[in-house]
Amino acid sequence: MIENVAESAGALFLIFVGGCLTVVRIASLLAYFQQEEYDSARYVYTIFRVRLFDIKASLLLFVLFAERMLWNAGFLPLLVCSILILIIAWQERSYTYKKPLIYTERAKRIYWVSIIPALIALLLGRGHPLFILFLLQVLPLFLLFANILLIPFQKQINRHYIESAKNKLKRMDPLRIGITGSFGKTTVKHICAEFLSLSGPVFYSRGSVNTELGLTRHIRERLQWGHCYFIAEMGAYGLGSICRLCSFIRPHHGIVTAIGDTHIERFGNIETIARAKSELVESVCKAGGQIVLNADVLQFQPFRKLKSYYGSQLISVGFDEEADIWIKRADFVDGMWEIELQGRCAHEFQMVYRLPLLGAHNVINSALAIVMASRIDPKIIKRLPFITSRVEQIPHRLQKKENEGKLLILDDSYNANEVGFKNAVQILSQLARERGGMAILVTPGLVELGYLHDQVHEELGLFCKGLCDRVYVVNPSRIPTFISALFHAGIDYSGVQNFSEAHRVILELYGKEARNVILYENDLPDLLEEMRFL
Repeated sequence: MIENVAESAGALFLIFVGGCLTVVRIASLLAYFQQEEYDSARYVYTIFRVRLFDIKASLLLFVLFAERMLWNAGFLPLLVCSILILIIAWQERSYTYKKPLIYTERAKRIYWVSIIPALIALLLGRGHPLFILFLLQVLPLFLLFANILLIPFQKQINRHYIESAKNKLKRMDPLRIGITGSFGKTTVKHICAEFLSLSGPVFYSRGSVNTELGLTRHIRERLQWGHCYFIAEMGAYGLGSICRLCSFIRPHHGIVTAIGDTHIERFGNIETIARAKSELVESVCKAGGQIVLNADVLQFQPFRKLKSYYGSQLISVGFDEEADIWIKRADFVDGMWEIELQGRCAHEFQMVYRLPLLGAHNVINSALAIVMASRIDPKIIKRLPFITSRVEQIPHRLQKKENEGKLLILDDSYNANEVGFKNAVQILSQLARERGGMAILVTPGLVELGYLHDQVHEELGLFCKGLCDRVYVVNPSRIPTFISALFHAGIDYSGVQNFSEAHRVILELYGKEARNVILYENDLPDLLEEMRFL
């Protein structure tokens, strides 16, 4: 009788412990689902890539089942197994995410529609170890089914919010500028906002917000009647993405920063990327607005065709005199760029200005912003050179962080393209040589390169030769060609699990020497940085 009571109590405790782990696990899985923007196909791939399936608790449950079958084990093994699973749940709950789960209304709905049937199923299983083991393995499916079930409801909510934002934008009617490109969008947005603030109050989406729903939230929460200008960053996730954003924002003018292979995994080839980005040009020009674009994008057929059709509505900016406005010179002296622009559009254009932002790529970025600001309000042209030298560093984009007596940190953790990577490494090397210290690079490499993944990382590894004294590679198994290139280039390197580990090691080994310079290049989200062991 006592044994039966103990068995029942043990089974109840195991159900309770299984429920605790289920609650924690659903939250863990939802964090990655949210990072994948609730895209079911990408999430399934992430489950296997990050290894989001249970191993530790499942092994314990299998051992418990085997003991009960072979030796008819009693209460004690059941208790020990339950305590160990409870410890696993606590450890998982304590895991620190770089991008933690945000319990938005959508996340809450998916969470509860997942957790309730999962807990009901756990109760119906009556504490059988194999059933709990099976439940832990299929928990990702609960989130997928919950998401699918809620899609019609979510679409209705999204439409309501988007219409609300569109109506608010229409009522307030600020002059709107759209910015797109494979890279440089956020930087140009921030610089352009500072320049246009000479003309009037500017509203822009903070950080890297560049989707319809992201812009919707910012418009509904932050746009005010006093804003004269609205700068919208526009990301493309496929053909038609920017076209939809243009229907939503209806930009009067636009900027195209660059075309590159940053998102080739998503688009398939660079020609498709160019077609997607050209949707902004077509939309703006049809509405009678003007586009300022990097002259380099004219090598792609969609842009050449639009330039020949719309003519002076497209203003090209580049380093060659064939551009409408060209960068006559750009000299980096004493931590400041001195840039001279020369050009011909509707009138002669000439300007000399200074820029404190690091990186050669910011020469063209600032030029694009200056040309756009001066086209929108010509009255500010003479005042622009007085504020360019005071442009604030853009957070996490080759941001210089220096504390007296400590090593210099270059935070380029939001960079995700080959050009920016190379520019940042060159700046790292230059500053380290000037200070007489070591040039230390920490990077997980780049993402979304598709079939170019290995080739680009090999080139980047070889590029580091003679520029980096030490390289820490985050999650090295993801970029083997980068590791191989570093080895053949004779560069001292180590693999680390994450940026936190790299930072800790660097502070221990090199932190006491203030002359050293460390570059954090492209910090990846949790779902790309490391594999889990659940």
